[in-house]
Amino acid sequence: MSTMLSEFGQAKMDMLNIYEDMARHLQLVVDELQLMPSLKDLMNERMRSELLACIQRIKAICPMLQRKRMKVAFFGRTSNGKSAVINAMLHERILPSAMGHTTSCFCQVEACARQESAHVTIEDGDDQKLSIDCLRELASAHSGRALSPHSLLHVRWPSSSCQLLGHDVVLLDTPGVDVTAQLDECIDRHCLNADVFVLVLNAESTISRVERQFFELVAQQLSRPNLFILNNRWDAAASLEPQLEQLVRAQHTQRCLQLLVEELGIYANVELARRRIFHVSALETLRLRQHAKTKEEDRFRAPGAQLRYEEFLSFERKFAECITQSALRTKFEQHCVGAAEMLLQLHELLQQLAMQLAQLGEEKTSAKAALTAGYEGWEQQSVQRQEELSQQVEQLSEESCRLAAQLLHEQILRLPAAVQQFHVPFQPHLQRELRHYQRLLGVHLEQLLLQQVELQLGQLLQLQMRQLGSAPADCVLPVQLYCALDCQQLMSGFQADLEFRFSWGMVAILKRIQAKMPLPLPQLPQLPKQLNGQREELMKLPSHVGVWLPDTENSTGTILLLCGVLTRTLGWRLTLALGVVTGAFYAYERFSWTPQAQERSFKSQYTQHLQRRLRDGLQQTAAGFGQQVRQQLTRSMQQLQRETEHKRNELSEDLAMLGDELAQLQQHQSKLQALQATGEELRQRLKAFQQRYLPEKDV
Repeated sequence: MSTMLSEFGQAKMDMLNIYEDMARHLQLVVDELQLMPSLKDLMNERMRSELLACIQRIKAICPMLQRKRMKVAFFGRTSNGKSAVINAMLHERILPSAMGHTTSCFCQVEACARQESAHVTIEDGDDQKLSIDCLRELASAHSGRALSPHSLLHVRWPSSSCQLLGHDVVLLDTPGVDVTAQLDECIDRHCLNADVFVLVLNAESTISRVERQFFELVAQQLSRPNLFILNNRWDAAASLEPQLEQLVRAQHTQRCLQLLVEELGIYANVELARRRIFHVSALETLRLRQHAKTKEEDRFRAPGAQLRYEEFLSFERKFAECITQSALRTKFEQHCVGAAEMLLQLHELLQQLAMQLAQLGEEKTSAKAALTAGYEGWEQQSVQRQEELSQQVEQLSEESCRLAAQLLHEQILRLPAAVQQFHVPFQPHLQRELRHYQRLLGVHLEQLLLQQVELQLGQLLQLQMRQLGSAPADCVLPVQLYCALDCQQLMSGFQADLEFRFSWGMVAILKRIQAKMPLPLPQLPQLPKQLNGQREELMKLPSHVGVWLPDTENSTGTILLLCGVLTRTLGWRLTLALGVVTGAFYAYERFSWTPQAQERSFKSQYTQHLQRRLRDGLQQTAAGFGQQVRQQLTRSMQQLQRETEHKRNELSEDLAMLGDELAQLQQHQSKLQALQATGEELRQRLKAFQQRYLPEKDV
């Protein structure tokens, strides 16, 4: 019997361990999900509320499981021996038992704590622990201090003294169904949580209407309650003849079968119902057990006592088996179902989160692959673009040099016209005013010509850049270029020659001849002469002349010498006429040498000198423009490289972030798999519990 009863305690511990592990597991799930940002975003309020509800439900069930006990309720009319049966099962005379109506209230016998001694407490009282001796006064209807029939008295007895109580069995004694008028209230308060009912009958009488009515109400509220029927005081049949005893026994058995099968419908199988009917003697069993405890021989043992004792033992074995199976079913079946539902709910939740996490991982993986491919393609395009830009920088630099040289050449050709457009009063006799005039003319030319070179060159380069089909839009061309030419600096050594020069003088004629016939001339001594502010070498005559020409065109010696030669050659009349004509021209030019003519001569000399200087520095100036374009494009390329590097860093950071997110998702998936494995382990433990303790149904 102890083996069967201990199964309930082991089942309770197993179920309690499962629920406690479930509570820890669910709390771990909640904590882990809170630490997973990805899953925290995937969870909705319904999932969170379901998890929290499961945790609260488990926390409420665990204390209930700790208090779970097997309860058996004894019912019957007064004086049928209910208290005597309980005393016989406890091997001790604990509850008051006598003739007539003895038990005045409900008495629940249960095990007390190990450190406590036997005592009694009154339910709904002050929870005061009373001495066990008070039991006979409080629970006996013969006492003046007896409690009312609706009261419940807790009798706590050491489990070491009673093996039955040590297996979480609670025995409930009742005052008698014929005493308790309110049967519904009695059932609601004390019977709904009972696992086994024991109907104690008086073998000297038959089943009463009240007893039938009571169990009809029990059967209505409880689905097929486990009911045992004890025909107590069967020792009275020892005085009957054996044949009559068998007839009486058969009659009692038939009436009990009729109650169990036909009236209550508890058992559909007659044989199963027959195994729930016993004929015993509680007082006789208690006396035999007390004698066995004291090792005294019962010399007054009635005939058939051993058979009745063995039948009582059979009742206890069947009772232990039945109450264990019933308690396992009633106490743990619903908890198994609830635990299975919660674990299935948790499994589906984790499965849903795992699927969402896997989908998110696939999206992140696809995004990383696309970003990696885009990054590699962009990197190749960036390298190709850098190479193209480098080539374009060289190309545009060379093109700018060519365009600048072309524009400068055009502006040099336009220089005379630009000089003629300058109109400022000219005073050749004042050196200070002449320098001021020259400075203003340089400013005029810079504004009119050189700035045009800058503007036109910038526009041409912009047009050239747009015509480059492979040119990226990131590179910014210079909008305005700066010309490094300074007219004031170029003309710093210029000094105009404003002296009158006869156009038909010897020097002028020889210059014309040399201009048309550029023959190499021998080196002749140089005579100092000012021409456009610069020292020039004397015109070199042919070697066959062999004479020196004076520097001054108005030299008298020169004129006389020339006149003598011409007179001897042409005659004096023709020479005179030629002299008159030359003099007329000379007089005309001399009188025409006005400030306006001097200004024209100054502008002509200024133009020739500036054109020469500009031609000399043409390539250098054009190269300066090319250098400006190169520097500007190089700065643009450097800015583009910085932007490219910044974008490269951003893409690298995005790739690193996606990599970290994928690694984190993998960690989350591993944790989810571990949580799912723990949940599956709990489900297997629950299945093992069902297979061991509840084999008839699947959880």
